[in-house]
Amino acid sequence: MMSGAQAFDEGSDSWILQLIVFPLAAAAAGIVSLLLKQRKRASAQGRHPNSYDIDQEPEQPR
Repeated sequence: MMSGAQAFDEGSDSWILQLIVFPLAAAAAGIVSLLLKQRKRASAQGRHPNSYDIDQEPEQPR
């Protein structure tokens, strides 16, 4: 595979993939992964009524 500079000098279009498409796809995949992880964490906290945030005190038993 040619380097980006060689591909650009020779007029090849593969530099577009190397410099634009692949990095954007990797960034999008990372963002989607983080969003899915956060969604899973939020739904798990919603299923456990005794879960609480660090800022809040736990509910006292009656």
